[in-house]
Amino acid sequence: MIFHDVYADVPAAELERFVRAQELGRLVTVAADGAPHIGLYPFTYDGAAFEIHLVRSDEQIADLRTYWVHPENAIMATAYHRTVMFDCEATVSDDAAELAAQQMRLLARYQPEGGFRPVTPDDPMYGGAIHHIAAVRLDIRSRRAKFKLAQNRPLDARAKIVDELRKRNHPNDERAAQALVWTIEQEAKR
Repeated sequence: MIFHDVYADVPAAELERFVRAQELGRLVTVAADGAPHIGLYPFTYDGAAFEIHLVRSDEQIADLRTYWVHPENAIMATAYHRTVMFDCEATVSDDAAELAAQQMRLLARYQPEGGFRPVTPDDPMYGGAIHHIAAVRLDIRSRRAKFKLAQNRPLDARAKIVDELRKRNHPNDERAAQALVWTIEQEAKR
């Protein structure tokens, strides 16, 4: 992925808002033979680390236990996209209490209304699952962003693209239009 300054000049607050608004995150790992593995997972994020869980026999667990490599993003580029890549150091834990606490944090994010029995390491209902999954913590070491949203085009051209996206009105067109409007607003603040 090429990081031209015009696409990578994204304020930290906007990056935080964008990452926190995502429902799922991609985890990219590399096997010892160089084969990439990509997973899409629910996660928690506290600004310093991500937390996910994986089945202990998952090939990505083997990758993480060996080493962590993320030399480039494997997401296919589109004409307009927002991407934030994090280089992280992984910690994998099989500790049942740690996993139960992590599951409670995930539930707080994805099911804040409750309705579930609290996850504890000694609850028979959760015992089987807890012994088959591992807690993964990804401590952030660096991040790079690329919001490719026509910033290389003049404001009037971007406004025209926004109008055309809204006229066309395909399922993701309004989201794309709003993202382009954000670039116009950012430039107006300068």
